[in-house]
Amino acid sequence: MVSIKALTALAFVTLASAASIQTRQSGYADPKSFGGSSLGYFPGNSNGEPLNIIVTGIGAADTFSSWYKAIGYGKECFGLHDGGAMQAYIDSRSLRDQEGEIRFAYGEDPDAEGSCLESAIGGSHFRFWQQQGTQAWFLAASREKTIFDHHDIVADGYDLDRDAIVKAATKSSSYKGKKFIATVSYVSGLLPSGSDGINHGIALDGRTAVLSVTVS
Repeated sequence: MVSIKALTALAFVTLASAASIQTRQSGYADPKSFGGSSLGYFPGNSNGEPLNIIVTGIGAADTFSSWYKAIGYGKECFGLHDGGAMQAYIDSRSLRDQEGEIRFAYGEDPDAEGSCLESAIGGSHFRFWQQQGTQAWFLAASREKTIFDHHDIVADGYDLDRDAIVKAATKSSSYKGKKFIATVSYVSGLLPSGSDGINHGIALDGRTAVLSVTVS
């Protein structure tokens, strides 16, 4: 007769194996499997912003940097950040500050001053975190207003900016000899839909864009 202890152990191994297979197939793990969430939060704000893009296939930090420069983005103006850090809980390290904030470059040199124009007039930007284990990059993308509007998010700014980044990423691009092209799949269930609990009261369609990037 099989003991309850043995059955419990078998069930645990089965669940762990299933989670491992899912991670290998998708290239990322659902933050909920760690007790986390696909929403990022600013300290003191109970409303979150969506981590609405997941980038797989480019685990190395320098390759990730080359990728976002290739699709037209760069560091913040002279590498300076003004404002608080968003926090996200996407792996076993629990809640962590954003690892960086990247802005649309408007043609500016991403290796020089950075994206100073976007910092002034607004536009596309994203914060990012790398998930431990899978090496996937989780992006919180949104389109913001000008500095005079305190960089508030435009109407439909979360889904709108997600789609803009996907459009750029799925075209062939290059940076310093590295060529990039991505395919996209849209996943439901990681994010909520609607505006309940979402910062600025902006509704989401509930879809996460998963980009699988090929480098050559």
